[in-house]
Amino acid sequence: MRILRAGCAAAAGLAILAGLGGAAAAPTPDSAATVVVDTSQPGGRLPSDFVGLSFEVRELGIGNIDARRGNLAQFFRTLGRSNVRFSGNTLDRDAIWLGDGQQLPDPLPEWVQHIITPADIERLDDFLAATGWDTAVGINLGRWDAERAADQAAVMSRVLGRRLLAAECGNEPDQWVSRGYRPAGYAYADYRRDWQMCAGAVGRMPLAGPDAASPTSAWAANLARDEGDRLKMIMIHQYSMDPTGTMERLLSPATNAGQAGAATPNLTVAKQLGKPIRIDETNSAWGGGIDGVSNRHGSALWALDYALQMGQLGLDGINFHGGLGVCNQPIWNGRWQLYTPMCASSKAEELAQVYRAMPIFYGLWMARQMGPGTFLPVTVTTDRNVNAYAVRGDDGRTRIAVIQKEETTTGPVSVAISVGGRDRTARVLTMTGSGLTADDTAVQGARVGTDGRLAPAAADRRPVRGGTVHIELAAGSAALITLDR
Repeated sequence: MRILRAGCAAAAGLAILAGLGGAAAAPTPDSAATVVVDTSQPGGRLPSDFVGLSFEVRELGIGNIDARRGNLAQFFRTLGRSNVRFSGNTLDRDAIWLGDGQQLPDPLPEWVQHIITPADIERLDDFLAATGWDTAVGINLGRWDAERAADQAAVMSRVLGRRLLAAECGNEPDQWVSRGYRPAGYAYADYRRDWQMCAGAVGRMPLAGPDAASPTSAWAANLARDEGDRLKMIMIHQYSMDPTGTMERLLSPATNAGQAGAATPNLTVAKQLGKPIRIDETNSAWGGGIDGVSNRHGSALWALDYALQMGQLGLDGINFHGGLGVCNQPIWNGRWQLYTPMCASSKAEELAQVYRAMPIFYGLWMARQMGPGTFLPVTVTTDRNVNAYAVRGDDGRTRIAVIQKEETTTGPVSVAISVGGRDRTARVLTMTGSGLTADDTAVQGARVGTDGRLAPAAADRRPVRGGTVHIELAAGSAALITLDR
């Protein structure tokens, strides 16, 4: 038996670290769990834009972000308004800005693979207007050109206006030495001088950064302290595993604890400085993900759990990274499609920009339904790999997510959820799959259609009696319980 007290902000991470030790014992068919929601001590906010997306900047240059083609815009509307970031490894490595009246270098450097133009920014603006999202866009600092940077900033400011959350000066500068962009010995002090050049070139445009590769990197805290007047938001990256990870490891209590522990130091500094902080590039495993893990049902359970864990910890948002090629097929680095939330079923559909939802998309959709609102402390008592979160919504309704992260062949869990209050009705949406390594994730039996819409069947109803609602939760599934006011 284990007890998990999921409190608020940083306390959640500490509780997980203290309470989840090792893997859950072999379950029995009649296992039970109790979830106690403390409605008297509301915690931090779950913003409406908490669950966002992230793509390589190359997607702009090759015309993939287009509201007039395919179903991508509807995918964004289905997920709900948030923000999308365009940056990634392709930013500093092989993307160049070509403004109106500017010329490409002659001869063209071998590193140039993608060209970003004002027309791409105008197309992005149309897309944002059609979906209600806003954006952060990277400027190439790894291969610096002050004139191009200033022109790009001016175009983005003029075209995107308030839809531009911030510009990002470079991507993962703490890895520039290994990528050949800077000489050996390049350190934070050198990066700060580079960042100041970028800040000077873009004028008064809001900036976010430093987009450090490691969530524990001191470069993020240092930049926030040193450039706080100029830095609008702290941005860090976090991937839960390296490319050798397994499904068991992804869903383990140890990984859950490690995620919280890694994010806490920079989060603590952000709170001290009063700065918002996002994990603006994240997913299950770096390097494009892991076949059989990142593109399977278990990743949906992980994404739902991870998103709510980071929200309760106190982060202001997270952006799940992906790409828009053919599902499970190589693009520029051979691996990017494995963890993406949406992708094309064939080359023909890629060209038509018609995408299908991967399992992780359903986890993001479920997390999005929890807010906006305020987290409530939760205590979970169980001998199973079960986590739970509660949010008092701005609409007055309380929502509880219960996530069972074990193989579907194990027995169900009888969950008693103590919520207090009067007798009423609870509505239950369930996210299921036939197995952790299956790819048939659905919500209430429904899957995203070719039009990009998700239309779950009517929620199941459960009575709340004596302040408690009971549900039977299948292994390898998640439930979202909404209480009537």
